Amino acid sequence: MQADARVRVDYNDRGLVSFRSVLEGGEATVRGTVQNFPGGETSFIQLHFDYRTDADIALDELISQIVIWTSDRNGNEFSKVLIDPNSVPLNPNRVPLHYAGTVYKPSRNNRTSYIVRIQVFGNYE
Repeated sequence: MQADARVRVDYNDRGLVSFRSVLEGGEATVRGTVQNFPGGETSFIQLHFDYRTDADIALDELISQIVIWTSDRNGNEFSKVLIDPNSVPLNPNRVPLHYAGTVYKPSRNNRTSYIVRIQVFGNYE
């Protein structure tokens, strides 16, 4: 696993909730946002992978799988989406990669927030 981000999102928040994580083993980063969709049942997650470096030699980042899921504050998983990017390489100092997914939010049950977890799997090659 190269990144494991957890984002707390308030049920009533209509704005973008941002996060950022460095992919382990190199300089590539993933930035993203979580936004509650109108209607209260789903959230939209956008991911932006970028790889900027000044190194003379830099290996491509191969992203093999992205997992996004929601859970309640107790850690109970509610909804999950798997993204298979077909091992598209994230090249140093080249075009960024973008992915997005929609997940269901856990039942509110008198809680004010829920957790969105994003895991990125892959390696530098």
